[in-house]
Amino acid sequence: MEDLPTTKALSLPSFRQAITLILFTIIGALILQQGHNQFGVMGNIVLSLIGISGLAILAFSKKYASVLDSPYFAISILITIALSTAKGTFITQAATNSVFEQRYGESGSAFLRAFQLHDVFHSWWYVGLFVLLAFSLIKISARKKFTLPNLGFHLAHLSPILILGGFWADYFFGYRGIIQLEEGQRSNVVRLFAGHSNYLQDSTLLDFSIRLDNFEFEKHDPDYRIQIWKRDSSQHAIPVSHGGMNINQKPPIILASLPLEAMKIRHIYGTDLYFRMAELYPDFSFKYTYPLLTEAIEPVAPGIQIDMKTALGDGTLQLLANKPNRSKVLDETIFGGWIEFYWEMPDDVKTSLEPPISNTANRIIFTGKDSMAYYVIDGQVRSEQLVTNEDFVIPTNQNTTLHILHIFPDASLLKAEPSSAGNEMLNPVAKVEIWHKGKSAQEAFIYPGKEGKVGGQFNIPGSPFFLAMESIKDQEAKFYKSEISVLNSSEEATQQQSIKVNEPMLYQGHRFYQTDYNPERPNYSGIGVTYN
Repeated sequence: MEDLPTTKALSLPSFRQAITLILFTIIGALILQQGHNQFGVMGNIVLSLIGISGLAILAFSKKYASVLDSPYFAISILITIALSTAKGTFITQAATNSVFEQRYGESGSAFLRAFQLHDVFHSWWYVGLFVLLAFSLIKISARKKFTLPNLGFHLAHLSPILILGGFWADYFFGYRGIIQLEEGQRSNVVRLFAGHSNYLQDSTLLDFSIRLDNFEFEKHDPDYRIQIWKRDSSQHAIPVSHGGMNINQKPPIILASLPLEAMKIRHIYGTDLYFRMAELYPDFSFKYTYPLLTEAIEPVAPGIQIDMKTALGDGTLQLLANKPNRSKVLDETIFGGWIEFYWEMPDDVKTSLEPPISNTANRIIFTGKDSMAYYVIDGQVRSEQLVTNEDFVIPTNQNTTLHILHIFPDASLLKAEPSSAGNEMLNPVAKVEIWHKGKSAQEAFIYPGKEGKVGGQFNIPGSPFFLAMESIKDQEAKFYKSEISVLNSSEEATQQQSIKVNEPMLYQGHRFYQTDYNPERPNYSGIGVTYN
């Protein structure tokens, strides 16, 4: 463009003409767009051609011809485009009616839609500004002859027109959407996004179908960390429309996420609170201990503790002889019948084991004083000596293995100590020590939540802070891909391909790419579709 004039040379009437031309463009485009929903694609093309033709006649008319290639127009159109772009940046774009009404009110939403400010970058008046700018560039370029020395000048002024033409064509014929499928399903319905937003507003049909043959995804390994959280201790009034006069607590916020480093002292900023992770148990379990010499211990609360390995999983069983509701268990699946414990076998139980045995139910009877096991199977009785810390398979169910940990005369002497069954992070628990500066420490155990349940957190007394142990990384997908097939009208697969993130499939001008998954629906895949 020509050099801009000096401040003294700027002409107010020339600016008025430039602004008038821009206003005519905006108003005309708004009028045309108000009725475009009544027409199909071809109708919209006709309307746009009418608008462009009218704009060209106006722009090249005798009255405005001298304005179109002037510095006054250049300043005016560039400022208008900049302000319009700013509006499209700061105002929510391409959202649903409910979103606009919630944010701007009913009247505000109506105003935005009336002037196409709800989707600025796809509004006809916004595109009209660029068409007007293109006319200006064409007229400026036409001033100079098309010679080799002037090639750079013409390229600089005409190449933006090609970009604008591509944008306009994409506006009419291109779209961006998603096909949502479960494994084995097929569909030719593409749900369309509004503009460049993530709001679904419409749909279109493909001439072919996409079938999801297989879907795979893998999460990141957990990255457990100790987190410092703070609760909002201030009080916030609830609006009258929501009850009023009540106290509304804001959700807690995370202040820090720290690696699991044993014995490293941490400070909660702005307080006199300190803490450290004293010990980490990757696969937490309790290790039970009992005094080695039990002969002199009175059988006050006798019992037996057993580790079990079953087809349904592993666990620990504790039976107490002095508590009738905890001295026996009936479980046909795990034990094949009854399992019972007595310190000394009662007379009625002894009698029931004498032939002929009338009760045909299978039973496993443990006695603590003499460490014996009695098996009643199909009316027959056999016995064997119990040995602690050895595995044995019970005759009533070959799929269950028992391991006697302790046979004890007094349950109060049984101690449970934290331990880990291995080094793999299967059930992590962290032992932390928290203290105020110069004071003694307090111990606490924290652990992550599982399957949507809140984990073990520690609320630091007298403060709004609490410690938690969580992993965020494993909530994200490490890898996911879809095996898809393109089916023609005869249900024949014309193309098959694996698609991943950044590895799309191209077919008949469409681009299919991996865009969505749902960890709660392992067979679901969202296939992104773009057509430009």
